[in-house]
Amino acid sequence: MFYQLLALIRKEFLAIWSDKRSRIVIISPPLIQLVLFSFAVTLEVKNISIGVLDRDNSNQSKEFIRSLKYSDRFSEVLYLKSNKDLQEKLDSQKIMVAIEISQEFSQKIQKGQKAEIGLIGDGRKSNSSQIAIGYIQMIIQSTFLKNSQNIVVRNWYNPNLENFWWIVPNLIGSLTIIVALILTSLSVARERELGTFEQISVAPLSPMTLIIGKTIPPMVISIIEAFIIFLSAIWFFQVPFLGSFWILFTAIIAFVFSVVGFGLFISSISSTQQQGILGAFIILVPSILMSGFATPVENMPSWLVPYTDFVALKYFLILVKGVFLKDISWDIAIWEILPMIALGVVTLGVATWFFKKKVT
Repeated sequence: MFYQLLALIRKEFLAIWSDKRSRIVIISPPLIQLVLFSFAVTLEVKNISIGVLDRDNSNQSKEFIRSLKYSDRFSEVLYLKSNKDLQEKLDSQKIMVAIEISQEFSQKIQKGQKAEIGLIGDGRKSNSSQIAIGYIQMIIQSTFLKNSQNIVVRNWYNPNLENFWWIVPNLIGSLTIIVALILTSLSVARERELGTFEQISVAPLSPMTLIIGKTIPPMVISIIEAFIIFLSAIWFFQVPFLGSFWILFTAIIAFVFSVVGFGLFISSISSTQQQGILGAFIILVPSILMSGFATPVENMPSWLVPYTDFVALKYFLILVKGVFLKDISWDIAIWEILPMIALGVVTLGVATWFFKKKVT
């Protein structure tokens, strides 16, 4: 049985490599997406164009405008002539935020009264405009509220808020799930499409042996892909790795195991490779959206949060960022690893049941 399993695994490796679609999935997309996503996916808001309608034209208002110009967050500060000009610039998206300084601005400051500054953001870019308004509010405080200079801000785990430090570890999970899910979803479907499934079904191999033989090659390839991204994160993107390599290694195996279970389930109910790919994307998109990849799970509606417990990528992203930036221990990591193993056991069990029905 052992030699039969080795022969089946070897056959599966050769089938994956000889299939053009599988070969493309393995080599090109992960490397291209690693570079593109690392530089393109960012929550930072830079190169912002803002407009200022200065009705006061005083030394205080000019000092404030100079502070805006010196900020590296704003690429352009336009002087607005009127309310109509303000509206036109916002409508045409030439500016993201408009600032209106009243005529009594300097007088109220000199009298120690509250001087109001109007901030108008472009609601079509709600997240970016709110972040830009936050930048402007900080400049207002530092310019006019001298006591705010006593405030000391520190960011734990990512002191300089480097974008690569959070996006590249996340990509280890999101790109690995793409490779693992598509490879396994094509596995059995490819046999059916090529007409070799009947030959496998009459071979002297148990359904469990067939499942193991179909599982190991995609797992090995996906683990190798994950470590290529891991090495790129450390050497190319200079992301610090503070934790244990063995915790990360165990987490990658558990994560790939859980994903392969989903993939084989899809493949076992698919008749063609096209159906397998479509089924993989049905799982992929919700998994990435509900994993906390871009937005925290806590920000989701309360009725949706319990469903994220069935998303293996959520546990892996929590763990991989903890290993990279926080040096988490086994006591913490195990509670993210066990749910991934449980998901893999359940999905592989369901896939085996479906596979037995197809074989018999």
